[in-house]
Amino acid sequence: MPTALAPGPIGSAPAGRRPTTPALRIGPHTLAAPVVVAPMAGLTDRPFRRLARELGAGLTCTEMIAAAAVVRSPAAARALLDLGPEEHPVAAQLVGGDPQMMAEAAQICVAHGADLVDLNLGCPVPKVVRLGSGAALARDHARTVAVLAAMVRAVPVPVTVKMRLGWDERTINAPELARALEDVGVAAVAVHGRTRSQAYRGEADWRQIARVRAAVRRIPVLGSGDVRDPEVAAQRIARGDVDGVVVARGMLGDWHFLEHTVRRLGTGGSPPAPTFAERLALARRHWDAMVDHHGERLGVRRARKFVVWAIRGCAGAARLRQQVATVDSREDLDRLYELILAAGEGPLGWQRPVFTSGEG
Repeated sequence: MPTALAPGPIGSAPAGRRPTTPALRIGPHTLAAPVVVAPMAGLTDRPFRRLARELGAGLTCTEMIAAAAVVRSPAAARALLDLGPEEHPVAAQLVGGDPQMMAEAAQICVAHGADLVDLNLGCPVPKVVRLGSGAALARDHARTVAVLAAMVRAVPVPVTVKMRLGWDERTINAPELARALEDVGVAAVAVHGRTRSQAYRGEADWRQIARVRAAVRRIPVLGSGDVRDPEVAAQRIARGDVDGVVVARGMLGDWHFLEHTVRRLGTGGSPPAPTFAERLALARRHWDAMVDHHGERLGVRRARKFVVWAIRGCAGAARLRQQVATVDSREDLDRLYELILAAGEGPLGWQRPVFTSGEG
């Protein structure tokens, strides 16, 4: 039975217990936990980031934003860079491949309150790759270095990257690229342990991620891909394979996973496993936050996919899922929540959702 932690701020060590992992520092920022929430397209908006910070995440990030949209449209920049005073430090993630535009977009991000600016070198989605951005940019070593050098010169905040191992298994270049980016002033590197050709198939290769950690000299390396077990994450940090972890799909539909990971890496302990009702109540907090922030119509629509994930593992899940598409108001959301709560957990328990959008 996991040991219950003493009451206190999430992410802080109870009296008499010291953190079990070294502090993670990116530029001037010492993170409260070596746990970063990945930028995920269509998901990591302000309500998502705010709850993640409440649960102890050391750093959150905007959804992936096209640099061209930020530069060419002030209205788009305001909407995409919706950063709140309660969520610092927070990063803005950009995607693009032109050094001048990337530098200008980075400046706009900082003007809107970003504490860090991240470049996406990992997105495998065809519409991004066709433009020479995301994982495609990382194939061109010289151009990638030029883009990052321009961004570093343009802004006074740390510039970071999120990359994959390489384009395919024959062209793994992450260690060499990370070393070159460190030399032009990049402050941290997050590595997803798959190649672009793998997309989200197969298992992330953490041995290759550890090679990146060994290649750099001064900057932290964060590991991403299949972060599903807080104990395994702690072991990888303790071995020196990585300095921190990036959580993405592992927390979707399961906010308690994020909290448990933060606690394990911060104090060595873990809260008790949540009950079905506790898991659902935390999910509901997020749904309500989306409605409050975006307004009823848009907020409810954005909440639907999270409702579907919360239903996974629920008794009668297939029947309940059919009702999600008809949810158009807070009243509908209230009604469905009560139905899910009354149905309770199914015999197989909660099941991890599948998400393969544009996070790197």
